[in-house]
Amino acid sequence: MEGKKIKKSEPVVKGKVTIETNKNKVQKKNIILISIIAVIIVAVLIAVTLSVLSFLKTPYYAVKKSFNAIKKGDITTINETMSYDELMESLMAKTETRQEMTDLDKNCFEKFEYKIEKVQVQDDTAIVTVATVNKNFRNALTKWSQSIYQKFINGDEISNSQGENLLNECLSDETIGTMSVTEDITLKKVDDKWQIQIDESLQNAIFPGLSEIAASAESILTE
Repeated sequence: MEGKKIKKSEPVVKGKVTIETNKNKVQKKNIILISIIAVIIVAVLIAVTLSVLSFLKTPYYAVKKSFNAIKKGDITTINETMSYDELMESLMAKTETRQEMTDLDKNCFEKFEYKIEKVQVQDDTAIVTVATVNKNFRNALTKWSQSIYQKFINGDEISNSQGENLLNECLSDETIGTMSVTEDITLKKVDDKWQIQIDESLQNAIFPGLSEIAASAESILTE
């Protein structure tokens, strides 16, 4: 009868156990480190998103958005912060609601540039100081009024469209030059959105020199 074979136990290798234990520790540390980095990235993304959303609701952005839209001829975007039709009525006779800019409109803003200098906010009112450059509307409108007057002297009748064509020609005359102005633009918060107020300051910021012509005309009428 054969005796039972005794199974020899494998010797314990202490070095191997130590290496495997160290590997596990390193893996756990890497997992923890990756988790921390992921949390930090998410936190940064949330902070950036909130910061962007907050910026999009500032009066600074409202002016920037609207003035950039003026340069691009994007009436839809302009109307989000102010009435484009009302703005243009300060320059010419009331016309039908504009869906896109006419050649005259584009000519008005061909050289329009701006820089936001300062923003002041108090409750639901904001004042944005803007330095602008555009065609010299004082010179353009002076030439235009002289042309209209000459046609009047000659007994010619001038329709609104003819008057706008004459204005377009005057604005295309390079001799009128450009004008730089700095104006305080007023905004009001309506339904949590900043709306640009169309007043003399805004008109003169976009059509520099226009206020001088208006003041001269008012002075003549009151004399």
